[in-house]
Amino acid sequence: MPRLTRRQVLAATPPLMIPALQGPAAQAQPAFPGRPVRLVSGFAPGGATDVLARSMADRLTGLWRQSVVVENRPGAGGNIAAEYVARAAPDGHVLLLGTSAQVQSAGLFSRLPYHPLRDFTPLLLMAGYPVALVVHPALPVRSLADFIALARTRPGEVTLASSGIGNTPHLAALLLAQMAGVEFTVVQYTGAALGQAAVLNGEVNGAFQSMLLAKPAVESGRERALGTTGAARWPEMADVPTIAEQGYPGFEAGSWFGIQGPPGMAPGLVARLHGDLATAFADPALRARLAAAGFGLREAGPAAFAALMEEEFTRWARVLREAGIRPE
Repeated sequence: MPRLTRRQVLAATPPLMIPALQGPAAQAQPAFPGRPVRLVSGFAPGGATDVLARSMADRLTGLWRQSVVVENRPGAGGNIAAEYVARAAPDGHVLLLGTSAQVQSAGLFSRLPYHPLRDFTPLLLMAGYPVALVVHPALPVRSLADFIALARTRPGEVTLASSGIGNTPHLAALLLAQMAGVEFTVVQYTGAALGQAAVLNGEVNGAFQSMLLAKPAVESGRERALGTTGAARWPEMADVPTIAEQGYPGFEAGSWFGIQGPPGMAPGLVARLHGDLATAFADPALRARLAAAGFGLREAGPAAFAALMEEEFTRWARVLREAGIRPE
């Protein structure tokens, strides 16, 4: 019987059989994006977070030649939006504008409908900012050392305003109290603006405030800044030392913002999305707009972003536990 060459076998094979012989690698991969992409935000339209979301959506729409729509799902401190994305298909068409609240407040809940680490795929960390410890100028302190000394002589009598349990200002107050070995009384208000008003009218002694709130009040002399909570000095308030450099090495507390996907995304898609997100984020006009809105640029890829989330998840859970705040 004559032997057939490979070329003769392939020529005699019906066309529909050829892909099966060539194997899965030859199968066409679904194009991305194949439909409009939704960037889900856990906060209402109009705030600084929304500026970040819509700025990225605009750039990605042009890059992908496909609509990228910001979908606001506010409520429960961002948990509603996070749960929605955690349950989405891992095909890149539903993304989350994740924030530090995901890992900061996780220790407040005995049960969440998602795991803050396992149920998300970090793609690009983009921005963040510290907070500033400010006091009413009539308080007889000129430095962080003076403030801590006052708290030691008056345990529980020094008051700090906050606008929520488990958010950055509240956690910063708890962390400083634990590291300094003092006791503050944290007074909760229904918003950051009301908390600042309480400082300005002397209702409380001070607060940890966002840089956008603190900077104009400090510059006008209505508040005194004692320290900032970043790893380095904030460029817009460079004369104010960090808390870490004033005797509390390792002290750091701030908010961050980044884009994440659902769990189970394919490595190739993660690489593609990270590259495209980084390209969009490199736009000079976008960066200028974010700086004007008070953001500090803090760019990191998937691995470094995941490491940050894990470190903060562990650290803030410990701080809440040591403060006696139990999950509910």
